[in-house]
Amino acid sequence: MALVTETPDSDLQATERTRKIAFWVVSAIIALLVLWWSFDLLQLWIKQGEELSSKQQELTSITVENAELEEKRDALYSPEKIEQLARQNYGFVRPGEEAYAVPPPAPEPVRLPANWPFTHLAQTLGG
Repeated sequence: MALVTETPDSDLQATERTRKIAFWVVSAIIALLVLWWSFDLLQLWIKQGEELSSKQQELTSITVENAELEEKRDALYSPEKIEQLARQNYGFVRPGEEAYAVPPPAPEPVRLPANWPFTHLAQTLGG
């Protein structure tokens, strides 16, 4: 009878040991899944931080460029600048002034090399 009483205790201990092992295996798997999930979140957080800093730099440069463009716009609305642009681009003259147009210089004639194969043609064309 001693064997019969020991078998349930050893079966009970084996079952208890199996439960403990199963508990630790499941706990380890869950811990690994949580770590993996948190690692992805950490990477996403780092990526968003880098993106945020690059966007802040971009915003700063756009703000500086915007300020420069506003200064140029304000300068263009001055009466002196308007008159200067009108004189340069549209030939504006005040009453009593005369406007002169100076054409650009004529282009240089085409010079052909002395060993040109069509020398007769060049002489005919006046070159």
